[in-house]
Amino acid sequence: MKAPTRSAPPASRIGRSPTAELEGAVEALVSGGVRVWRLGLGEPDIPTPQHVRDAAIAAINENFSQYTSTAGIHALRAAAAERLRSDIGVTYAPSEVVVSVGGKHAIFNALAALVGPDDEVLIPVPYWVSFPEQVRFIGAAPVFVPATAATAYRVTADDIARAVTPRTRVLILNSPNNPSGAVYGTRELDEIAAVCRRHDLWVVSDEVYSTFTYTDEGHVSMASRAGMRERTVVVNAVSKTYGMTGWRIGYAAAPEAVASAMVTVQSHMTSNPSSIAQRGALAALTGPQEWLTAVRADYARRRIDLAAGLQRIRGLTGAVPDGSFFVWVDMSQWIGRSVAGREIGGADDLAAVLLDDARVAVMPGTGFGSPTNLRLSFAASPGEVREGLQRMGALLGTP
Repeated sequence: MKAPTRSAPPASRIGRSPTAELEGAVEALVSGGVRVWRLGLGEPDIPTPQHVRDAAIAAINENFSQYTSTAGIHALRAAAAERLRSDIGVTYAPSEVVVSVGGKHAIFNALAALVGPDDEVLIPVPYWVSFPEQVRFIGAAPVFVPATAATAYRVTADDIARAVTPRTRVLILNSPNNPSGAVYGTRELDEIAAVCRRHDLWVVSDEVYSTFTYTDEGHVSMASRAGMRERTVVVNAVSKTYGMTGWRIGYAAAPEAVASAMVTVQSHMTSNPSSIAQRGALAALTGPQEWLTAVRADYARRRIDLAAGLQRIRGLTGAVPDGSFFVWVDMSQWIGRSVAGREIGGADDLAAVLLDDARVAVMPGTGFGSPTNLRLSFAASPGEVREGLQRMGALLGTP
């Protein structure tokens, strides 16, 4: 009898997250007693505000420990809607907001609600590592739209228009961008929005780093542009803004039919996020926000210091970013050369040498779509960044 044929399972279409791989490698070294200077991980050094911690403790003491609505408690969805109205000028009903297990989960829910096999999803390069893998897992095809340093790593409306085919369904737009720090302004978004309307495209707008925008104009959401609220899923989270990465609370806002589909997906995957973390997130979104102005100003200074420090290291260049808390570093001058007796073929090799010989963890750009770049974070403490750069310079030399 002939053996049945089987298609490959969805997990076989994707690779492991390189950011998670680096976190694991660093954790293994640290647990073994090795001191590592962490300049590659995307985690702010700001502590979770005390009133947020107090709210979570109160929730525990009140035994707020049962299941909640799959989409999140109503008060949190209403608070997220109010935060979006205040921050991006777009009004949503609580029924159009879905609270998920982090921003990554919210993006997956959005893609699962919008695309299927044989659809195409446009992804500007460089991209956050999970975008193409989530698209592949769902069975759709990622289509990459390259951006370069010449445009400050922002794709143009013409770039997007050239990439559209009859199968194109969604554009993923990440502003401020992880890893490049690129920020799209009003004019650029209006031009891209015109392409999306003309070709009937949805936009999944990842705005997780919106607090960390350093341009005079500030953060602008695609959902705020003409005709785009009805074809945009806005994704944000409490993780970066409030120093709550481990709490795993993200949220998305979308037209009600799409939000409802996202809830359906989530109901079969995770059900509700942690009830305790939701109460903490509610306190974060409804509590004082003024302190974030000082945090943003501090990070704005740090980005300049990191970019200036890179100028003192041979073979590395990186511009001051407009957003996020990363500097996107060109390391292409090292390709074909040797460091500490090891030949460098790309960013992965240089990152490995820096970790092994300088004990500095940086993120290679391969997983972000560029094997000639490194991602360095200035969200680590200033002392950590300063010492890490000194160790990198001692290994690589000066210009």
